[in-house]
Amino acid sequence: MSVSLLALGVDHRSAPASVREALAFDGDKLGAGLDALSSAFPGNEFVILSTCNRVEVYAAGPADTIPEPDSLGEFLAKFHGQPHEAIFGHLVHYLDEGVVGHLFRVSASLESLVLGEGQILGQVRDAYRMAVERGTVRQLGHALFQQAIRVGKLVREQTGMDQGKLSVASVAVDVAREVFDTFSDKTVLVIGAGKMGDLTLRHLESLNPGRILITNRNVEKAEIAAQRWGGQAVPFENLHQHLIAADLIISTTAAAEPVVSYDNFLRVQRARRNRLALILDIAIPRDFDPRIGDLDQVMLYNVDDLRAQAEQNRLQRQKGIDPALVIIEKETAACHAFLRHQQDVGAVLRQLDSQVEASRRRELDALFAARPNLSEADREAIERMSLRLQNQFLHRPRAAVRSVAADPVGGPNQPQTPSREQPQAHPLLNAVRHLFGLGDYASPQVSRKVP
Repeated sequence: MSVSLLALGVDHRSAPASVREALAFDGDKLGAGLDALSSAFPGNEFVILSTCNRVEVYAAGPADTIPEPDSLGEFLAKFHGQPHEAIFGHLVHYLDEGVVGHLFRVSASLESLVLGEGQILGQVRDAYRMAVERGTVRQLGHALFQQAIRVGKLVREQTGMDQGKLSVASVAVDVAREVFDTFSDKTVLVIGAGKMGDLTLRHLESLNPGRILITNRNVEKAEIAAQRWGGQAVPFENLHQHLIAADLIISTTAAAEPVVSYDNFLRVQRARRNRLALILDIAIPRDFDPRIGDLDQVMLYNVDDLRAQAEQNRLQRQKGIDPALVIIEKETAACHAFLRHQQDVGAVLRQLDSQVEASRRRELDALFAARPNLSEADREAIERMSLRLQNQFLHRPRAAVRSVAADPVGGPNQPQTPSREQPQAHPLLNAVRHLFGLGDYASPQVSRKVP
């Protein structure tokens, strides 16, 4: 019985946000969705990966029970109460080895909206964990997702694709990390509480500074931002005093004129006794007079500086794409071979157990027919003894066959070079089939191909 893999869903390239939101498995829907999939397509394994940028269902199972892409698409439409025509044009699916490669690329963030972002690996791990808790994964699902998590980490370690931030706000926070060793004793002043200010505060959260001051001409906006991010709203009219207190200043206003002049900050810096000041001016137009950066113990970065760093980071990440694809191609072929050999091991074990059990049952039936006067207790004792003998007899063959699952290539002395050709049977599996008369080995064929 051959085993197939299927992945189907939408992502940021195939579907607009409205479709992705309509198909999202958020909150309690995730667990309910896994339960519904198991009920609708019994005998199969399922994992649901649902994020802002993608909603995908991964399925594994026998080729004669695993759902067809159209059937799984119908399930998604019905489960979310969406009309068929609203989603089917956006669905993308992968089969068999294509599923492995796709999931590995997803885990490595090659399929992400932001190349190299680190959040997706945790999301893949969470999706797998939920499936484990729900009991919707077994041997194939465990192997596939554990390998995907490993490959995602491997790509990051060997290519550095997750290094360097790509947004101005995140780059600003990275600059702050390079300047200050610790933030527990630092005061951060954020000038402006609009969208950019809010985004900056979100990134600042990871620094865990000692104090965050938020000021804005609109007091209510400053108070809302302070409540959301654990800061303190302070009056804009007292900006001079706040600048004196701050170690890190991030300015994000939409003011038409500079908020802080050179002369003003000169007085501020004197009052600060020339204590180091890091100013990240990400406002457009600029909030701080550029000449402020010439003052002693003042480091001033404007939005162009930060954008240049973000672009450099983006180009550096792109350099990692080709090495990442090489890693993923090799790991995909190896994982697919591993999954197929695990399938072969399971098939041989089932066939071996079935044949020996049938022989045992025939001999017991013949014995009991020839000795009709045996008591029920004697029959039970004889059956238990025969089962013990069977298990003792099969212990070493079973152990030997199971060891093949960790050695898909053909032996410990054989080079493990993944191939895209049909994987060959392990010599030990063929030997067991031959010794026990299980029939010649033929690696299961799957008729469906990767699109």
